[in-house]
Amino acid sequence: MSLLATYIACLLVGQSISASIGLAIDRLYSPYIGLMVFIALYFLMFWLMWQVAVRLTEPKKTIT
Repeated sequence: MSLLATYIACLLVGQSISASIGLAIDRLYSPYIGLMVFIALYFLMFWLMWQVAVRLTEPKKTIT
């Protein structure tokens, strides 16, 4: 359950970053380029944040 909660929290942060970057590019260059960058980052964040969530919640290895 902690993996899912961590994934959702990371995903919210990652999607906020995606939207911010997309809007910045939209204002600097063109709406089309901003949309393409946002869509690419939107789908990339699902994979990337899963990797981050798994890394954050993996059991710690103890040396005995």
